[in-house]
Amino acid sequence: MPKHLILLVEDEAPLRGLLARYLERQGFGVTACGDGRQALDTFNSASGAVDLAIVDLTLPDMSGETLIQRLLDASPSIRIIVSSGRPYSTEALPKPARARVDALLKPYPPQSLLDAIAGLLAPGPQSSTS
Repeated sequence: MPKHLILLVEDEAPLRGLLARYLERQGFGVTACGDGRQALDTFNSASGAVDLAIVDLTLPDMSGETLIQRLLDASPSIRIIVSSGRPYSTEALPKPARARVDALLKPYPPQSLLDAIAGLLAPGPQSSTS
């Protein structure tokens, strides 16, 4: 049984597959999507089972920022890691949501992803590293 369910939203298929396999080997359940609409449909059908989303900012059908805001609005417990080749700041988010979001600048070492996941899913007060 996976320790947590992760929604992986990445439009580059090779990277999406690589990340999904890596996270699965680390014991996570992973649902991978290539665009924002598919991610929202998957998230909504999961009935609150998704613990964390990893979101690329550049998606073919909507901005990653739009997807992030929709996920945050839909669930008070969702945690999000922005995985992008361009810098992202949580400052644009409402203050209460900032602690639920972290950002990694591609390329990043796999351990950085695991550290970000652990930091966001740890019980207790959240703190953003961005």
